[in-house]
Amino acid sequence: MSALRLSVFGSLLVVWSASLVGCGATHAAGASDDAKLWQGTWKLVSCTWNGEPQMADMQWIVEGDRYTIRLNGQSHTDPYPFILDPSQKHIDVNHHETPQGTYGGKLKGIYEITGDSLRVCYDLTGRQYPSSFDGGPGTRQVLYQFQRP
Repeated sequence: MSALRLSVFGSLLVVWSASLVGCGATHAAGASDDAKLWQGTWKLVSCTWNGEPQMADMQWIVEGDRYTIRLNGQSHTDPYPFILDPSQKHIDVNHHETPQGTYGGKLKGIYEITGDSLRVCYDLTGRQYPSSFDGGPGTRQVLYQFQRP
């Protein structure tokens, strides 16, 4: 997968994380705890899309309710706003560079954050939240694994 395409999927929240609205500061009760945990820099450890491993030198830098992507040492200037729903571990993002076939650049995802580890899985069709962390063949999902550097 090309670096640009990986960048797009990375924002999907991966994003990748497309134009999400949600990760940092959400308004739901309890959302602030997860939002606080998301803050800071996350380095990509692994990525799977359509059953194929994808890798790049990529980081997500989360500040508030937005993240930017640093790819190969260069930061993108467009932040991706996101919204977290900690009660269901859902993330919504609206990304202007989403893959063809998504609905208006809006992606739905699930996340898991434990200590210094963050997993995010996006449904690239934008139709539904993934039911599992699966980026296997035919899933139309991308799975990201991040660690704090």
